[in-house]
Amino acid sequence: MGGSWLAVGSMLTDVVFETDAAGRFTAFGPGRALGYPTARLIGTEVAALLTPMLGHPPDAMAQFSAIFGTICTECFSWQGKIQLTRADGSAATYRLALAPRIIDGTAVGSYGMLSELDAPGAKNYTPPGGVVTGTPLLDAETGLWTARVFTDELARRFDRLDVEEMPGTLLYLGFSRVTPELQGPAAMRVAEELRDVVRPTDLLGRIDASTIALWCDGMDHLTGAERAARFCGALPAIMPEHSLISAGLATRWPGSGDEPTTVTERASVALRLADLATERLPVGPGASGAWRVWQQD
Repeated sequence: MGGSWLAVGSMLTDVVFETDAAGRFTAFGPGRALGYPTARLIGTEVAALLTPMLGHPPDAMAQFSAIFGTICTECFSWQGKIQLTRADGSAATYRLALAPRIIDGTAVGSYGMLSELDAPGAKNYTPPGGVVTGTPLLDAETGLWTARVFTDELARRFDRLDVEEMPGTLLYLGFSRVTPELQGPAAMRVAEELRDVVRPTDLLGRIDASTIALWCDGMDHLTGAERAARFCGALPAIMPEHSLISAGLATRWPGSGDEPTTVTERASVALRLADLATERLPVGPGASGAWRVWQQD
C-alpha cells in the first residue's frame, strides 16, 4: 500500500509522508517537502523541524516526539496545528494529520499529511490532547476537526478533485435520538470506530453535538450508500442503549462548481430525511438505522 498511498496522497495535500515508530521520516510522496529534497529528510525526526515559537512549553519537542510512539502503541489518530521550518529558514504553519501505519497487524509507524494554512500569523502549538488557543481546530471530546475547519478543508479537496476529475461524497452520521447527556460519549464512540475503518485520505469532523461528518475523496453516491448502510447496521451495537444511527449523503461531482456550503446543506437535508425514517424504527440489539441520499429534484 505504501507506494500507492504516497502517490494518491501527494495529489490531495501539500506533503505526505511515512515515519517509523520514533517519528523519523521513512518515505515521502513525489516532489519536495518544505523546500528540502526529500532524500535529505529520510531518517530525520519530524520534531526536529518544529520552529521555536514564543509560548511553546519547554518540552514541546519531547511532547511532540512522544505522539508518534503513542500512535503506535495505542493505535489512534492525531490531528493538530504546528509550525515547521522550511529549507530557506522561513516558518510555515500546517495542519498535521497522523494515523498508525499497520503491517501484519502491528503498528510500525505512522502515515502523515501536511496542509499549509492560509493564515501565517496563526502560531499556536497543539500539544498532545489537542488543546489550542484562539479558534479551536479540534473538537475537545472526539479530537476530530471542528465544523468550521472541516468545511475549510473541503474547499481544498474540491479544487484538487476537479483537476483529477474525481467525485467525492459527504456522509453525515447522526444520533439525535441519544439523550443529551449521552451525546458526548456517543460521539466519542463513533469517532473511535470511524478512525479504525476510514482511509488516511478521508476527512473526519464533528459538525454538532449529534452529528459526525465523513468526507471521502473519489467516492461516488453508490459506494457512499453502501458504506452508509454498513454504518447504520453496525454502529448501533457500540452506541449507548443501542441507539440508532441515521446517515445523510451528498455527492459532489467534478466540474459541478458546488461549494462546500452547498454540499453540507445537501447532506443536512438528507440526514433530516433519514432522521424522520429512523423515528419509526425500533431500538435495541440488532436494530439498524436509516440512510438517505440527497437527489436533485
